[in-house]
Amino acid sequence: MQTKSTLCLVALAAAPLVSAQCNKIQIFTAVGHGETYPGVQRSITTAVCQGLASCGVANIQYPSTSTGNGCKAIEEGIAYGRKALTDYATKCPEAKIVVMGWSQGASVVGDLLAGGGGPGKGAMAGCMQATTPPMDPTTLPGSHIVAVALYGSPRHNANQQFNVGTGSDTDGIMARSPENLAALQAWGDRLQDYCAKGDIACNAGRDSGAHSSYFSSSYASVPAKWIRSKLGV
Repeated sequence: MQTKSTLCLVALAAAPLVSAQCNKIQIFTAVGHGETYPGVQRSITTAVCQGLASCGVANIQYPSTSTGNGCKAIEEGIAYGRKALTDYATKCPEAKIVVMGWSQGASVVGDLLAGGGGPGKGAMAGCMQATTPPMDPTTLPGSHIVAVALYGSPRHNANQQFNVGTGSDTDGIMARSPENLAALQAWGDRLQDYCAKGDIACNAGRDSGAHSSYFSSSYASVPAKWIRSKLGV
């Protein structure tokens, strides 16, 4: 008998990982818990792609709407993301890749790049995430990634050079281990980690509004402008 988790893995494995065409710019997004693609990050991806003739957006698939094991959901997102990025960079070697994630999706993206693992906390308390290795930013597919943006990440670490926002000086509810933080710092030249004061995940606060503030019409232009600068457009 197949479990719900097994069925999710089968579905993800069956999904196409590479778009039918190669874009000059390809954005991969991981949605937040409870969201379906494209989710709130659409305001930023739209701003990034505005006026560009060859700019696509794809979903890093994982069971984001599942109420089950959150650690397992992140593991599935990491596995899918690693294959999707590798496949795309291999098929489209001239493409510039952008990766971003919000909330639980930021954990997926951050753990994909920096390695992850360990006990869940907060809403994920009681589960154990399997250890996964970091991605090398100097070899395929990492060498094709020109910008990474994390929004409201539970894995947020205080006082990092790539932190942005009023919550930059506080750890998140599941801050990275020193080992994983060191691996994330290798991405520092192409990474911004956005955190607002009071954010329930990255700032260990109580303000759910702060947790979704990154996508308002007044704020979305901030990460979009930075991403476009990394793309050289």
